[in-house]
Amino acid sequence: MTTGRNDVTIHVQEPTGTRVSPDLWGLFLEDINYALDGGLNADLVRNGDFEATGADRPGWGPLTGWDPEADADGVRVRSDRPVSAANATYVRIGAGSRLTNRGYDPEGMLVREGAYRLRLAVRRAAPSASAHASLTTADGGALARVEIPAAADAWSWVEVDLTCTATTRAALSIDVGEGAVDVDLVELRPVDSQGRARLFRPDLVETLRALRPAFVRFPGGCVAHGYGLDNMYHWKRTIGPREDRVPMPNTWGYHQSMAIGYHEYFLLCEELGATPMPVVAAGVCCQNVPGGPQAIPQQRMPQYVQDVLDLVEYANGGPETRWGAVRAAAGHPEPFGLRYLGIGNEDVVDAQFADRFGQLFDAVRERCPDVTVIGTLGPKPYGPDYDAGWELARRLEVPMVDEHSYRSPRWLLQHLDRFDHYDRSGPAVYLGEWAAHSSTMRSALAEAAYMTAVERNSDVVRLSSYAPLLARVGSTQWLPDLVYFTDDDVRPSPSYHVQRMMAEVRGDRVLACAATGHTERPQSSPAMQRVTLRSSGSTTRFTAIRVGGTEHPDQVVGTEGTASLVTDGTELELVATRTDGEEGFVVGFGGADGETVHEFQVGGWRNESLILARRDDGIGNEVDGPHPFGGVRTEVPLHVRVTVQGARIRVWLDGALVHDHEDDLRPWPDLVAGATTGPDGGAYVTLVSLADEDRTAHLVVDGARGATPATVTTLAGGSPDVGRPFEACPVEPVATAAELADGRAAITVPAWSLVTVQVGPAT
Repeated sequence: MTTGRNDVTIHVQEPTGTRVSPDLWGLFLEDINYALDGGLNADLVRNGDFEATGADRPGWGPLTGWDPEADADGVRVRSDRPVSAANATYVRIGAGSRLTNRGYDPEGMLVREGAYRLRLAVRRAAPSASAHASLTTADGGALARVEIPAAADAWSWVEVDLTCTATTRAALSIDVGEGAVDVDLVELRPVDSQGRARLFRPDLVETLRALRPAFVRFPGGCVAHGYGLDNMYHWKRTIGPREDRVPMPNTWGYHQSMAIGYHEYFLLCEELGATPMPVVAAGVCCQNVPGGPQAIPQQRMPQYVQDVLDLVEYANGGPETRWGAVRAAAGHPEPFGLRYLGIGNEDVVDAQFADRFGQLFDAVRERCPDVTVIGTLGPKPYGPDYDAGWELARRLEVPMVDEHSYRSPRWLLQHLDRFDHYDRSGPAVYLGEWAAHSSTMRSALAEAAYMTAVERNSDVVRLSSYAPLLARVGSTQWLPDLVYFTDDDVRPSPSYHVQRMMAEVRGDRVLACAATGHTERPQSSPAMQRVTLRSSGSTTRFTAIRVGGTEHPDQVVGTEGTASLVTDGTELELVATRTDGEEGFVVGFGGADGETVHEFQVGGWRNESLILARRDDGIGNEVDGPHPFGGVRTEVPLHVRVTVQGARIRVWLDGALVHDHEDDLRPWPDLVAGATTGPDGGAYVTLVSLADEDRTAHLVVDGARGATPATVTTLAGGSPDVGRPFEACPVEPVATAAELADGRAAITVPAWSLVTVQVGPAT
């Protein structure tokens, strides 16, 4: 075989003995970024329950999302004699008044030709009251109109269809002619070809289905354990009739109607052909609340433990059981087949957590032995909670633990051997939340390379799911995300295409795979040739600035500004004094080219932490910390000292050593390869190019004889910077036919690309 300068050789060999978990690739669906209401939930009405409050977001209230057109008494918010105590707020619309909802887009709901089912609770406040509902265009043109019947002085449920004859932006209006009418729990859903109101938005469902998920984790991470004990997600409050479901503020700053509750999550799993993986709080709320994590009082723990056991019965019990009967009454007599249950999420693994988790784990292990319990290792793939989580899981013999890794592309590529060194005796690992920062090909391909390492170690890493999954454009609380969407389109990210391609070449056994001819990408050492000073959210005066013995002028930096100093040294000292604002400041230092920058973040995360971070190619994450910090205070000077010696960085604040960090300078390969085989004996080869030039991969597959057909699928970025948040990836996978001759073929591997090769069964 003749090879050129840019050629590499990929040799696929015999099975290694590692079996690929059949559940390896799945989904994590959390109600963040308007993923449900305003997203997957097909209901077009915003705040249809009138339950939004300032607890959801400052300035919100019962009429958020609604536009009343009336005199002062024409539209009134009430709570006397509600349709349900769980949904106590409703609206009374007076004679000659109108209430209008434009959905989740300022331009109005997007409606298409066809029928829409309006469902709402209605009560006449006067015997002569009359009302109708209509869909109108932005300029007031009528699209559809129906009368709304109502029983006198009694709540009744009304379902009527409005038929649209055009695709346009619209608003839903409820008009009252005579008298007054009470309304609540307003929904407007498209009607499918079978005459049923849609529960889920079909284009988003199909986008998720294309990922071939083996499981779906829900209802979230932070959403599950809540912003305080009163915000903890209780599954029983989310099932049954809509009016009896308890809406609540979302940890991420908006309103959860619970129109999509636990039963609907189970239905979604069934529609996707995925096993359900509920995650419940471990008896402790989120650690990010003021005052830190709080545990459910001990006297209430028996009831909470029973609630978790009841959840398993709701999912798996026969219709003759108490909670199986509740499921059957909801229209699903067959069990949902729950096999995994997460307990806890990114918790502080302290004594109170260990106690509450232990009670839950023991009960589920005893009463539900067929359910695999998944513990938690904290928010990062290292640190005190990570270590304590492993110790607790091993001591209790928890079968699986949930590891989270929101990291930079550089970190992922430097840890391709991470799982090679994990203890095979258990617990197993669920990579439950992970992603590379940014929505570019650079990040997506780092994820693809990491996925080959996960697949290679599938004897220990049994499950994996990217996070977050869905994000409504203009309403995001987190970046990056796998799928962006608006009312009228779905915008897959580069990472989405990677996840889909990897799911399509899922084998059942790992094959040995050796790559030769590629190069290693070297890493630069920390430097102090340029110093940058930032002060987001405040104004800071930097004085007594000295680098390598050279003094520099004082600098005042505000919220929008950055000071940049050209320097040359290994030691930096300065005094920082906040003069205005509520946040802290950042001291950065790096090479003259600016590609690699280290940052000492003083007052990160609500002005409560100290962090040392590294940024490469504009993408970074913390490398040490966060460490607790009392906060930056106005007009209180802070003395900062930083030294760089080779790979070692040390940082002092007011004379106390805060960070003593050794930078990871390991290089990574610019081509990563992996391979598996399926039950038919065919081979699935994955090639990840992190190089700036096209290459030819000379593929050699042991055992293949004669002419063997193959399918080559290529996602070619051409550049690492292709892709942006909120936009669809500008490139998509392209499949072409190929053929191996006696197990050999030359495969084109473009610059910055993912290439998968499906080789037919050996003959």
